[in-house]
Amino acid sequence: MFSYRHAFHAGNHADVLKHITLLFGLKLLQKKETGICLIDTHAGAGIYSLDGEYALKSAEANEGVLRLSTYCSEHPNAIPESVSDYFAQIALLNPPKSIKTYPGSSQLMLQVMRKQDQLKLMELHSTDFPFLVENIAVSQENYRPKKSVQINQKDGFTQLKAYLPPPTRRGLCLIDPSYENKDDYQLVLTALGESIKRFATGAYFIWYPIQQRRDATELPQQLAQFCEDHQLPYLQAELQIKSQILTEGLAASGMWVINPPWQLKEQLAECLPFLVKALGQDDYSRFELNSQD
Repeated sequence: MFSYRHAFHAGNHADVLKHITLLFGLKLLQKKETGICLIDTHAGAGIYSLDGEYALKSAEANEGVLRLSTYCSEHPNAIPESVSDYFAQIALLNPPKSIKTYPGSSQLMLQVMRKQDQLKLMELHSTDFPFLVENIAVSQENYRPKKSVQINQKDGFTQLKAYLPPPTRRGLCLIDPSYENKDDYQLVLTALGESIKRFATGAYFIWYPIQQRRDATELPQQLAQFCEDHQLPYLQAELQIKSQILTEGLAASGMWVINPPWQLKEQLAECLPFLVKALGQDDYSRFELNSQD
């Protein structure tokens, strides 16, 4: 379970969907002045080099952030606000008109958090954890005073409930395991169940891969049932960029948002068709956007 390294996948189409949804959701929550506790259960290394050995070997960024950047440069008048915000955060780590470094979820949350917000990061991987600590420390040097960040080398599934409820009663929890371990699907549901008991009003952002395997296909159904059982509103956004059968690699992924911020659905309704045009590779490219109040 410790072999997964996100450096192979940094900046791919799944990251694009996840990070655009995360950033705009947080932007909407920050319209209120009260501090927010931001939690990332699987923080990874924080920052990734797209020129590095891992990223170049997989070249997945070519189907994601790099392809999207090229499309945006060719269609500058059609870019949705959420996509512009996404590239504004990426630009903070890169020279003008170039993307060599890609920020993971933890880094993005660090960049956009306010002085009244808190950031709780968890990463169990023995190789990625030191990189996360170093990358966050370097980034923190840009802030005076330093932002409130706590990093733990712990299992995010079991540690999440320890941070709930946050003192301000406002929180955003990102749950984005690799799902390389098939147990992750059930662990997501277990962690949600424990968390909702402590903090039912928090915003929970769950990323999931869309694959032709039973546990993967059942997860959205289980999440829908979970929300129905607990009477929780949700938003489901999916993006597919190519055929799952005729091509290699991950073709689609989704974001499930429990207690979605107001207006997030409207922003994704504008963004998702744009992403299909920008990233789509064949006739199987599609998006889906569902919600339940």
